[in-house]
Amino acid sequence: MLLIREIYESIPPNSKLILSSNNKIIHHLDQNTYCFSSDLFDQSILGNEILGIAKYGSSTICTIALNEKIIIQLLEENPQLISHDLRQAFNLIDASQFQLISRAIELSAWLRETKYCSLCGESTLYNIKEQAFGCSCSNKIFYPSISPCIITLITNGNKVLLGRAKFFPKGLYSTLAGFIEAGETAEDALQREVLEEVGVYVENIRYFGSQSWPFPSQLMLGFYCQYKQGDIKVNPEELEDAQWFNIDNLPQVPPTTSISGKLIHSYIADRLKP
Repeated sequence: MLLIREIYESIPPNSKLILSSNNKIIHHLDQNTYCFSSDLFDQSILGNEILGIAKYGSSTICTIALNEKIIIQLLEENPQLISHDLRQAFNLIDASQFQLISRAIELSAWLRETKYCSLCGESTLYNIKEQAFGCSCSNKIFYPSISPCIITLITNGNKVLLGRAKFFPKGLYSTLAGFIEAGETAEDALQREVLEEVGVYVENIRYFGSQSWPFPSQLMLGFYCQYKQGDIKVNPEELEDAQWFNIDNLPQVPPTTSISGKLIHSYIADRLKP
């Protein structure tokens, strides 16, 4: 798959469409897909802010950000369509689909947020060469912004430390995460976030992998780390609860389509090796 950022005045032939509204995504129940054939909808309804995000074989995959009024109209006219909050959709799709939908959501937000220059306030112009918006006031190019974050599983033998935020679904616990501050390394941020959120010290930080996370535009850098010392002291501004759990008796955790779920399940698989 070739990743692109191209603006179109009309939907290209042989296209696939991802339709969204902020963090809501349109899902086709009968076809069980979030990526539709371009001939399924009337373009006059969809509007003209069409952003190509990838090329797959002979198809161009485009995303169109719709307002809430158009979303309601589409759902009324097409009973096989439903609107999912992206966090809900996350539990229903595989990793490859989520990666594409994440890109659609993030670039739609970028398209919406870069219509005007942040320096002079004038309308930006699309730079075909850079595949980004720019302004003549300073020759500045506005590329999609990405915020790096750490996400980590704290381990202590057969126990893992998991926390839950207030907005989590009932019973769900997850790994700890936080934004990397200016001037920090990822390792610095991990130690700081863990101490701020649960009051413990960690060591032996080991990189695991990364994942794009469209809430709104983050890159999650996943790590394992080992408990060093300290008792859990939950920061109520960050978490509702945090506990040690034995890997044989875990609460509800995120699915393996998320890097949090991958961290947890990969650690369990490694501990259970003969």
